[in-house]
Amino acid sequence: MSNLTVPPIPPYTSLKAPPRLTPSISQCTSTLSSLYRITVPSSSRQFIGTFVCIDPQGNLVLDQTTEWEVDLDEEGNVTGRKGEARDVGLVMVPRKWWGRIERLRTEEERAAEFEQRRGTQGCAPS
Repeated sequence: MSNLTVPPIPPYTSLKAPPRLTPSISQCTSTLSSLYRITVPSSSRQFIGTFVCIDPQGNLVLDQTTEWEVDLDEEGNVTGRKGEARDVGLVMVPRKWWGRIERLRTEEERAAEFEQRRGTQGCAPS
């Protein structure tokens, strides 16, 4: 057996300069790992998944995604779902396909909104 020493791994550096931190980039990075719903009107599909990134080409990437075929009205609003949901995993949705993008609120956000409404509007028995 030889006495082999392994050199340390050098730190990772990118050749590209980091992007400017604009308000839009700040808002996007603050919602990483949030649940998003994307409606694609051209194919009458809807995706719900975890927001991973927007790549340099402007494509939105979702992970752990579920897909539905949906019915849309003239304005592009969902009026119903057709068939069964389908788990599709990692999905890249090109910018040109985006119809509507919605960040879904977490249970904590919903609870905080309820408490805020209850505090300002009161709680009346029904």
